Amino acid sequence: MELEMLVRRAKKGDKDAFLELMLLHKEYLYRTAFLYTRNQDMACDAVQECIIKSMEAIGQLKKPEFFKSWITRILINCALAEKRKNRRYVEEPEWESEEWAQEEAPVSAEEKMDLYRAIDRLDYPYKVIIIQKYFFDSKLNDIAALLEMPLGTVKVYHARAKEKLRRYLESG
Repeated sequence: MELEMLVRRAKKGDKDAFLELMLLHKEYLYRTAFLYTRNQDMACDAVQECIIKSMEAIGQLKKPEFFKSWITRILINCALAEKRKNRRYVEEPEWESEEWAQEEAPVSAEEKMDLYRAIDRLDYPYKVIIIQKYFFDSKLNDIAALLEMPLGTVKVYHARAKEKLRRYLESG
C-alpha cells in the first residue's frame, strides 16, 4: 500500500494503518535512536516514546509526504530526552555491538570508536546533520526540511560539523 495513503488513513484514526507505518519504519527508527543514544535500551525506550507521541499527534501532521521528516523530528527529541534522563547511568557506548556498523569500509574498531566519540561530542544540530548525511545518506535539502532550517544554514553547519570532527579526531 502506498505510504501516503497509509499516512492519510492513520491521520483519520485508523490504528492498523498507523501500526503498518511503524512496522515499515521500525528499523529506521531504532537505528536513528541508537545513533543518538549509543545504548540499546535507551534507543528502544526512545522509539517507544516516539511511537506514543506520534500516535497522539498524527492528526496534526499537515502533509502526508513529510511523514518521515515529521516522525524523525519526534524521534530525535525523544532520543535526546532519553539520553538526558539517563546521563548518569550511561557507561561505554555500545557501538561495536551493532551489526550494521560492520557494513562500513574496513576500519579498525579503535578508529570507529574514535569517530563515534567525536560525533557524540558534536552539539545539536551538527550531530543531526552528520548522522543524517553520512549514516542515512540524506541530502542536505532533506536535512534542512527535517531541521526546519534554510538550506544555506545547513550547508554552513555541515561544513562546521566536518571541521569540528576533523579537529576532534586530530587532537585524539
